[in-house]
Amino acid sequence: MTMDTMPQEPTVRSEGRLGWGAALGNVIQMELRQRLRTRSWYVMLAVWFVVIGLVTWGSVASYNTLAGDDLFFGPGRFVFEAVVGFVLFFGLLVAPAMSASTVSGDRAGGTLAIVQVTLATPGQLLTGKWLAAWIAALGFLVAALPYIVLAVVLGGLDVPGLVVFVLMVAVELGVICALGTAVSAIVSRTLFAVVATYLLVALFSLGTLIGFALTAPLTMTTVPANQAVYPDEQPLVDDETEYDAAEWEPLRCAGPMVPQETLDTRSTYWMLAANPFVVVADAVPHPEKPPYDPDDPETWAPDGIMTSISTGVRYLQQPPETNVECANGQLMDQGPGEDSEGTPVWPLGLGIQVAVAAALFAWGRQRLVAPAARLPRGTRVA
Repeated sequence: MTMDTMPQEPTVRSEGRLGWGAALGNVIQMELRQRLRTRSWYVMLAVWFVVIGLVTWGSVASYNTLAGDDLFFGPGRFVFEAVVGFVLFFGLLVAPAMSASTVSGDRAGGTLAIVQVTLATPGQLLTGKWLAAWIAALGFLVAALPYIVLAVVLGGLDVPGLVVFVLMVAVELGVICALGTAVSAIVSRTLFAVVATYLLVALFSLGTLIGFALTAPLTMTTVPANQAVYPDEQPLVDDETEYDAAEWEPLRCAGPMVPQETLDTRSTYWMLAANPFVVVADAVPHPEKPPYDPDDPETWAPDGIMTSISTGVRYLQQPPETNVECANGQLMDQGPGEDSEGTPVWPLGLGIQVAVAAALFAWGRQRLVAPAARLPRGTRVA
C-alpha cells in the first residue's frame, strides 16, 4: 500500500463529527444522569426548600414590623426580593461547587480521555458540561417558585419586574457555571479548580465592593456651601403626639459660602457594575409608587433589598452637590433638577462577566483538544 492509498485518519474523523444538537444532547444527558443518580441531590433540594420557607416567613414578619398593618402596598415585592436575593446568594455558593468538578473530576477519574475520543468536539463537550451544570443550578431556582407565587398572592408585585428578576438570576447562575466549567477544563486538580472558581466569584461579589471602598476616599472634593437654618424649637416626639413632618425641614440657607468636603463617586461607581447583586437588581425597573406624604405614614413602605441596591448604585452617579445640604446656597430640594434615575450599569457589569467567562471558555476548549501536545505531570489519561 503506497502513501497515496493509505487512509487519512483525521479526514475520516472530521467527517464523522456529530452535529451540535446531538452532541450537546448526549453530553447533557450523561451529566444529568450522573448528578441525579445520587440521593444527596434530592436531600439538598429538600433542605433548600425549607430554608427558603424560613426566609419567606422572616421577610413577611419584617415587613409587617417595619410598615405596620394598614398600608397601600402589599408585602409581595419585599418578600419576593428577599427570596430572589437569597437564591442568588446561595447560587453563588453552590454553582462553583457543581460546575468546577465537571471536567477536572472526569480527568482525575480517568474517564475524560474516553469522552475525548468520541465524535464530540472539544467545544461541544465543554458546552454540554456547562449547560448540564446550569440546568442543575436552576433546580434551586425552580424549588423557590412556590414562594415566588406566594409573593404574587400577597400583592404589591408587578409581573414584568418578577419576570426580569427571575431571568436575571438564571443568567447569573449561567455565568457562574460557565466560569466553573471553564476553570475545570483549564486546571487539572479538582480541588484547585473549585478554589479558583470561588476566588473568581469572590472577586465579582466582594472584590468589587472592596475596590470601590478603597478608591472612594480618592474621590474627595470640595463644594461651596453655607449653613441650613432650622426652626428654633424642634417638635417633641412620643407615641401619643402628632406633629407636622414639615417642621423638621430646614427653612433656608444662610451664612457665608465655605468649601465643604464630600465624595464624588461618579468616576468610581462603575466598579460595582460587575457585582452579581448589582447586575440583577439594576436590570429590574423600579416599581411605581404613589407619592410619599410625610403627614400620612400609611403612604410609606420599605423597599426590598434588591431595589435598595439599585437605588444606591444610581445615587452614586449623582454630582457631589447632592451630598451637601446647602450646596451653592440652595437646599437640596430647591436646587436644579437632576435625573435621579441615573444610568443603568447592569449592561456593563454583565458584559464584563461574559467577557471573562468567554476568555476562560476559549482557554478551556484549547485544553480539551486531543491529542494533547503536552500534559501536566501526574495527569491521569485513562
